[in-house]
Amino acid sequence: MAKDRIDRDEEDLVRLYLTDIGQYALLTKDDEVRLAKAIETGKAATAELEKNDANLNPNRRRELRKIQRDGTRAERQFVQSNLRLVVSIAKKYQASGLPLLDLIQEGNLGLMHAVEKFDWRKGFKFSTYATWWIRQAITRGIANTGRTIRLPVHAGDTLARLQKARSRLELKFGRPATLAELSAEVDMPEDKVTEALRFAAEPLSLSEPLREDGDAELGDVVEDRAAESPFEVAATALLPEEISRLLAPLDQREREILALRFGLDRGEPRTLEE
Repeated sequence: MAKDRIDRDEEDLVRLYLTDIGQYALLTKDDEVRLAKAIETGKAATAELEKNDANLNPNRRRELRKIQRDGTRAERQFVQSNLRLVVSIAKKYQASGLPLLDLIQEGNLGLMHAVEKFDWRKGFKFSTYATWWIRQAITRGIANTGRTIRLPVHAGDTLARLQKARSRLELKFGRPATLAELSAEVDMPEDKVTEALRFAAEPLSLSEPLREDGDAELGDVVEDRAAESPFEVAATALLPEEISRLLAPLDQREREILALRFGLDRGEPRTLEE
């Protein structure tokens, strides 16, 4: 009952959110270029104000502040007009276990980063560029939120000691500590240090996109060790044909004897007595 109520509440919130963002018009490619130019000009105005504010005459300062405000408005419009893109991408990750609104929130962070980084001069459509940033933000959010790996108390203590020792050594040497130095510092064998440091590794989502310009995900290139290799699959498929070719010169009785002896008829191999 409680779970059903929570699910209904979430659906209501999603519906309200979708209604809210539906008011923002989608952008044409010309709109994207216009807004991107305004954002770029606004950033330049901000940089000039920060660098030369004390030396600017009042008119120039007012002009720069107007350009700065226009850039901020353009950035806000750019984000708002692409919020539906985030929703469409976030829906594909609902099997992750995170609520859709959380996925959307993570994706919105990626969208804002994409707007900030977008280079209109390269000529490609913003949605193509932004999709990679949105997917990356969502998959990292899933990995970070879903990281509930419980460490044994002693492992957590050891890891904390190693991290403190590593910080001390980096401060002392002005460079990352080697495995040997870290091992000596904490008086622990190198293999134990390596094993303990594995606990500090950040997990990666198999849905993590590999490149900005493609649909490939990490899971596409991770080896499935339980699967047969292409060679094994091909060998298994060709084996019956090859056996038939080798047995062809024999007469019927000889073929039957060999088939029974070695289980070539897909049955169990028989003994000579049988």
